[in-house]
Amino acid sequence: MATEFILKAVTPEGLVFEKPVTFVKLRTENGDIGILAKHINFISPIGAGEMVVRENDKEEVTYYLEGGFLEVRQDKVVILGETLVESTKAEAVKRARIAAIEIAKKHKIQEERDILGTKKRLQSNLTRK
Repeated sequence: MATEFILKAVTPEGLVFEKPVTFVKLRTENGDIGILAKHINFISPIGAGEMVVRENDKEEVTYYLEGGFLEVRQDKVVILGETLVESTKAEAVKRARIAAIEIAKKHKIQEERDILGTKKRLQSNLTRK
C-alpha cells in the first residue's frame, strides 16, 4: 500500500516544489485539514496559516501559506498559493495573525461604508417628504 503522494506547490512566481510526501496539514477557509495518501478528492480555498509537510516518517517542514486553492486527488495534491514561504512554527503563527488583522480591518472599513451609505439613503428618503 502506497503511503506517499506527490505534493506540488505553485505561486504566481512559479513552481515552489514538487516532491513525494507522506502527510500535509494546512488551513483552508473552513478550518484545518490533514491529508494522507489515498485521500478523497477535494477542492477548497486556502486560508492563512501554517502548512506542515512530512517528507518522510520523521522529517517535517513548516511553511507559511496564504490564499489560493487546494486540489486533492488520491495520488497528488496541488496547492496554488498566493504566498508560500518556509518558516518556523512561531513565524507562521505570527504571519497568520497579521493576515487575520488585515482582513478584519478591510471588513470593518467595508462595514462602516455600508452603514454610512444606509444612513445617507435614509436621510435622503426622510427629507423627500
